[in-house]
Amino acid sequence: MSTSAPPALTELEIHAIAAGGDGVGRDETGRVVFVPLTAPGDRVRVRILTSKPRWARGELCEVLSAAETRRAAPCPVFGTCGGCRLQHLPEDAQAEAKRGFVQDALRRIGGIHCVVPDTVRAGSSFEYRNRITLTARASDIGYRALGDPRRIVPTPDCLLAEAPVRAAVEDLSATADLPTGGELRVTVRASSRGRVALVVDGGTAPGGPSALAQRLGGLESYWWRDAEGRDRLLFGAPTFRESWQGVDFDLSPRVFLQCNRQVSAAMDTWLDERVGSPAGRRLVDLYAGVGARAIRWAQLGGHVVGCEVDASACEACRGAASRTGSTVEIVCGRAEDHPEVLDGADTVIVNPPRAGLTEPVRAALVASEVRRMAYVSCDPATLARDLKSMASAFVVREVQPFDAFPQTAHVETIAWLQRARPDSPQ
Repeated sequence: MSTSAPPALTELEIHAIAAGGDGVGRDETGRVVFVPLTAPGDRVRVRILTSKPRWARGELCEVLSAAETRRAAPCPVFGTCGGCRLQHLPEDAQAEAKRGFVQDALRRIGGIHCVVPDTVRAGSSFEYRNRITLTARASDIGYRALGDPRRIVPTPDCLLAEAPVRAAVEDLSATADLPTGGELRVTVRASSRGRVALVVDGGTAPGGPSALAQRLGGLESYWWRDAEGRDRLLFGAPTFRESWQGVDFDLSPRVFLQCNRQVSAAMDTWLDERVGSPAGRRLVDLYAGVGARAIRWAQLGGHVVGCEVDASACEACRGAASRTGSTVEIVCGRAEDHPEVLDGADTVIVNPPRAGLTEPVRAALVASEVRRMAYVSCDPATLARDLKSMASAFVVREVQPFDAFPQTAHVETIAWLQRARPDSPQ
């Protein structure tokens, strides 16, 4: 009876960090090998798990010689938990790797050869997340395991979470009184006032919401989406109060906000400096979310139009704008369905999801008379693709990465574009 050969072992030197966080080396044949949890300068022994003609993926077996930049990860479950990928690197090395992610994507995918400056960092590199999402199954609650998403790594004290989130997760760690009847998706978010919202997806019965609320200090709102997809308020208020960049919102717990307050503020400052005074100008915020920047620009005299598909976010924006005494025109719907919002716009900000802009939105921007555009991106690859597709109409003037997710391989980027003149080189 034949048996499968054991995975091959090889030794190699890591020379870079790839987008996604894996170290990159080359084996004796010159083939690229991706290895998680390694650092540039490491000499490592690797077990090859996936072998292709041009590349391979390996598992770290042993660090034969450690890079000078390598450090001991602060989190005790790093390397097992799939949440963080770069804790073994100091923060300045993480920031440089992320600058490289953006520059490589722009050149390789977009054909854009511009100078990408150092990644902007702000605030703490730990305890910065105002929102985390965990998986609960039976008695375990935590993040999915690195390399095996079927397994849950118990995570009672995520070092990335803000203190109120950490305290709430610790109170949830026994999973008692959570909804029952299968795997759960558990989202905990904290407001700037330290209050907590809990959103649970999955399960067939609500568990013990009153007992759970007694355990969670500062719980303001608790929602459960059952197996039929119905949202049910189990405890507290239907919304929770949040202050974001100086604007007060009443939010549905599912409404999106950036998870890093300090870096979000740095990104808005960078944008404000390039947009300049909005007074008397028409600005459009596509994928506006709750419209914090739209409200701020309206307060400064701009005629601001926000387009957002999430009806709850639109409602939150209208309420917040009304409380500030400002007027923001909110178009609730998909950006693809409302190209007319671009008519007469001086400046447009786009902040699409990870998949980037769809072809109809790119076409509408190219056909518009918009003179300036800021593209806020959470994925360098789709940013590069979209910039390349709009190169006939817009010239990239600046690209700035921001480290909104320290310890992870994610990076936020803002590209500042101007309308190309007919004689501009492409």
